[in-house]
Amino acid sequence: MKIALFGGTGPTGRHIIEEALRQGYSLSVYTRDAGKLSAFGSKIEVVVGDLKNREAIRACVAGADAVISALGPHSLKAREKRPIMRGVGMIISVMEELNVRRLIQISTASYRDPKDGFDFKSQAFVMLFKLIVHNAYDDIKATAELVSNSHVDWTLVRIPNFEDGPATGQVDVGWYGKTKLSMKLSRGNLAKFLVDQVTAKEFVHAAPGIADHV
Repeated sequence: MKIALFGGTGPTGRHIIEEALRQGYSLSVYTRDAGKLSAFGSKIEVVVGDLKNREAIRACVAGADAVISALGPHSLKAREKRPIMRGVGMIISVMEELNVRRLIQISTASYRDPKDGFDFKSQAFVMLFKLIVHNAYDDIKATAELVSNSHVDWTLVRIPNFEDGPATGQVDVGWYGKTKLSMKLSRGNLAKFLVDQVTAKEFVHAAPGIADHV
């Protein structure tokens, strides 16, 4: 099986690549700078382009069984409004054209799942994030709404603060206000959860929160 990965050149992306290879997937990774992926050599297929290049995106997605998007506001420095939402919209359009159904997209508590209850801790964090980096908050929320209204088999994986660290398998997954979720998550644990969702059915058309078990 093949995964098309967007946002694979950052610290989290490297964990996703390593986890996908560990689980036996083939990978096409989309990047603006192939040099950032040189350490993986011939283990992965590298497709170079930006998020406005439909043909390059098409080349990355073609033949994939699933798309994982680790794109977030810090992975692009474009100045236009909602660059991630626009890029993910292009990816979804290409997926629909090629009949690739499965999409796993990183998100945050900025987007609320209908199954959420009230959770003061996560909502206080969201409000602070909204005040400090409003454009990033707006892009994340708009991207999640775009994905949740799409016709693909989507899962939004809502994350708290990142910490560098390997996969331990000790995570809590569920709904804000109903599941005890800490405010920390190792990149390794996130990577394993994202790759596991390629074939898992439990969270199709849902937006679970995930955090390290403490």
